[in-house]
Amino acid sequence: MIREYFHNAVGHFKTITKHKLLVMRLCFSVGLYKQGLLHDLSKYSFTEFKTGIKYYKGYKSPNGVERILTGTSPAWLHHKGRNKHHFEYWCDYDLENVHRMIGCRMPYRYVAEMLQTGSRHRRTTSGRSTRTPVPIFTMRKCGTRPSFMKKPGKR
Repeated sequence: MIREYFHNAVGHFKTITKHKLLVMRLCFSVGLYKQGLLHDLSKYSFTEFKTGIKYYKGYKSPNGVERILTGTSPAWLHHKGRNKHHFEYWCDYDLENVHRMIGCRMPYRYVAEMLQTGSRHRRTTSGRSTRTPVPIFTMRKCGTRPSFMKKPGKR
C-alpha cells in the first residue's frame, strides 16, 4: 500500500513536471515568459496532487479516472477555475437566459497557451510527438509571429 502510494506520487510528479517543462519551453519560444513559468502550478497544490496520487495510471489523466469512478472531480474543478488557458475558465451563465452557458472572450495569449498545452499533453501521456499541426507552430516555422504576439504599436 505504502509502496504503491509512493510509486504513484513519484510517477505523477514526474508526469506533471515533464508536461510543465515542455509547455514552458514552447511558451518561451513565442514570448509568453510569465505564462510559461506559471503554467499549471495548481497541479502541485494539495487538492489536485492528492487526486493525482490516488488515481495515477501513467497514461491517462487522474482527473478523468476520478470522474469515471465517482461522477465528479474536485481536482478538475479546482484546476480549470485557476488556469486561464482552459476554455472552461471563460464560461459563464448567460445574463438573458440563466439556463444557458456562454463563452466569454478569451484573450489570445491564453488561446496560444491552450494550443501548446493540448499538443504537449498528448505527447506527455502518449510518449510520442503529435502529428496534428498547431497554427502557432506553423507561423513560427514561416518566420512570422501572430499579431497578438507582437509588441504594441507594431503591426
